[in-house]
Amino acid sequence: MRRGFFLFIAALSIATDPGVASAVDLQPHRAVYRMVLDKARRNSDVVSANGVMVYRFARVCDGWTVENRTFLRLLYDNDTEADTLWSFASWEAKDGLSFRFHTRYEQDGKIIEKLDGSASLHGRGGAGTARLATPETRIALPAGTLFPTEHLREVVAAAESGRHAFGRVVFDGASLENPYLVNALFGPLSSGTAEAMASALKLPVRPAWWMRMAFFSMGAIEAEPEFEMSAQYRSDGIADHILQQFDAFSLDVRIKEVELLPPPDC
Repeated sequence: MRRGFFLFIAALSIATDPGVASAVDLQPHRAVYRMVLDKARRNSDVVSANGVMVYRFARVCDGWTVENRTFLRLLYDNDTEADTLWSFASWEAKDGLSFRFHTRYEQDGKIIEKLDGSASLHGRGGAGTARLATPETRIALPAGTLFPTEHLREVVAAAESGRHAFGRVVFDGASLENPYLVNALFGPLSSGTAEAMASALKLPVRPAWWMRMAFFSMGAIEAEPEFEMSAQYRSDGIADHILQQFDAFSLDVRIKEVELLPPPDC
């Protein structure tokens, strides 16, 4: 379990209008989520899961920053426990063409994976390269690759325009399995549900959608995704409920606190 956030299934690749996402106004915010076991498959040895995720999404003068710190404790049927700590920090340029990231994955106090690096694209819709300093390696990014914030903006823009599917290659620096083909299906939530979300979060009412996303490894020949994720997203990019689905179990992730962050003083 190395993922904090972002994004069921539709084997497609949709070209986008380069100007659409620019109209999407994402809300900088800090959110705390509680994580519990949703369900485990019959052959799974996981019997419970408890954790917390602290997520900070901020606007800076030259782009966006994301910080995610997730702690998860799994209890197995032999009464053993495993503690996982996943931390992630990134900066993404305002134009969506440059990206820097730092990822650290620990289990039971031992570092399992540590990634540091940067990535860039040769213009909007172009190919690019990710360069990792730790471990030292280069990853080719195909034409049309998006970084995480731009991907979220494009998905919200597609939902706002009345589409119901969107698929693109995404590089987020969260693991060496990057990049992924991320395919999404989505549809509008009722006005009553959107109002209930706003009331619970103590925020103004905004349009909202259900979203289901599947992450496919670029080099795999299997038709099954590496993992899937469902969420309820508002048009400002705030998600109140996420369901992360892995091979052996799924996690129910619900927002407990949200704080809006001010714009930068540029």
